[in-house]
Amino acid sequence: MRKIWLPILILLLSVSMMAQIRTGNIYGKVVDTEGNPLPGVTVTLTSATFPTQSTVTNAEGVFRFVSLPPAKDYQIKAEIAGFKTKTESGIIVVIGGNTNITITMEQGVLEEQVTVTAVTPMVDTKKTTVSKNVTQEILQSLPSARDPWNVMAMAPSIIMDRENVGGNESGQQASYYARGDVSGGANNVWALDGVVVTDPAAIGASPIYWDFDSFEEMDVVVGGADVTVQTGGVGLNMVTRRGGNKVSLTGRFYLTDNYFQAKYTGKQYNKINQIKDYGFSLGGPLIRDKAWFWMSYGVQDINEVAINGTPLKPLLEDYNFKLNLQPIKNNRFEALLTAGQKKFIGRPASLSPRAMTRAAHFTGVRQL
Repeated sequence: MRKIWLPILILLLSVSMMAQIRTGNIYGKVVDTEGNPLPGVTVTLTSATFPTQSTVTNAEGVFRFVSLPPAKDYQIKAEIAGFKTKTESGIIVVIGGNTNITITMEQGVLEEQVTVTAVTPMVDTKKTTVSKNVTQEILQSLPSARDPWNVMAMAPSIIMDRENVGGNESGQQASYYARGDVSGGANNVWALDGVVVTDPAAIGASPIYWDFDSFEEMDVVVGGADVTVQTGGVGLNMVTRRGGNKVSLTGRFYLTDNYFQAKYTGKQYNKINQIKDYGFSLGGPLIRDKAWFWMSYGVQDINEVAINGTPLKPLLEDYNFKLNLQPIKNNRFEALLTAGQKKFIGRPASLSPRAMTRAAHFTGVRQL
């Protein structure tokens, strides 16, 4: 019986490894003012959304912190007897990226400290992937539709089958491909927090519609993908937000109204009547430096008129809940529940006469 269970366990573990990269790394070196490496330096990493980690430089003065969630507020402090304490802040980590820094320490007494506050430049000499990394700041400042398909439309070499103007196509999925993909988009991969969630019933498509404000960062890969990506199509890796040691509460309300749309003579077809996008998120610690939670709720209520005069009214609702645990230093646990519901009045609508239809479906993604 044990011989039977062993291959089954190995198979399950191998299946669970089929995922994309969703973290980044920090590699660094500590030297003195003459460029000589400093071994034995205590290096401490802190962040608002990640527990404190410490390491010691080796004989070459090298240190590293791996598998870090994307963030822009990492801080590193270097300490050793006989040298001034040095702090580097504003260190950025992105999905699949390697941040390289060099810390120069000056001789001095223990009470002296040097703090450098500056955004670390992102020059990754180890990365060969052709990709477009989109941070939360960029996601929140896009002057266009708020969905992942619109983000992919900005990436080099990707061809979309439609233009999403102000959110008029956000209630429907777009088809896309890159670099002459002969599969017509069937090789595309959707990943959520590194786990492949591509719709098994519609190969290359998304399984649900998403709450746009739930994402911390997105990475669109169009070539030279990591070995964890099984196909050569477009790979979209979406990393959701997470709770930290500080309680965070956010809310939003966006309104697109017909009042702001250009008017023309004749029948007013192919127009937006109104789009409402609203929601909230809440996150924080359950046990400081050990356990955190994050949750969100979002709605997109779209009301428009198709080119043939048919009313189109997609209603998208999304729910998210994430739990992060780190009971001991080198072990982490993460669970995420994502669910989405879509109600669509007016689907399908085309130039040929047909009755108005109603469609609704509910889908969800669970991962550990």
